Amino acid sequence: MPIIASFHFDPETIKRFSRKTMIAGAIMAVIGLVGLIFPPLMSLMVVGMMAWLFLLSAVVQGYITFHSYRRSFSAWLKPVMLLIVALLLLFFPGGGIAAVGMMLAAYLLVDAFSSITFAWSYRPHRGWWMMLINGLASLMLAVILLAGWPFSSMVTVGLLVGISLLFDGLALLVFGFYARRLGDDAAD
Repeated sequence: MPIIASFHFDPETIKRFSRKTMIAGAIMAVIGLVGLIFPPLMSLMVVGMMAWLFLLSAVVQGYITFHSYRRSFSAWLKPVMLLIVALLLLFFPGGGIAAVGMMLAAYLLVDAFSSITFAWSYRPHRGWWMMLINGLASLMLAVILLAGWPFSSMVTVGLLVGISLLFDGLALLVFGFYARRLGDDAAD
């Protein structure tokens, strides 16, 4: 079974997809620009968002444990650990940013692989090259982040999230533009 799949879409699906793709791309590009202008703020926003997600998960898990496994010590480990991680991220964001830096490098490596393989499978069509550039940019960002970790994480995390979102947004804008043209050509 091949790793790289070939995608074929009908013209109506392409037309519906293109507009939403372009809107999502524009939003992602704007958020990426904010990250480029204010990288420490973007780093804190990323860690803050993660902290609140862990806190929400702790509350949900605690609620389920309270109503289902109240007397089980082991059942309380997960909500307590989620709460501890959330509080550590909220009160000590520097360590959280370093940890996020390492997770971000792993994400960027996966993003690079998926973007490059998608571009390769879409290659005969217009716009494939933008996904390839997106994948290569993600690979380069992962290498930069790993080279300076953990000391440069405060600026690097925000900067790399901003750059990644900017490239993802631009790739979606270009991809949506070409998808719209492909849908219009197929409809004629």
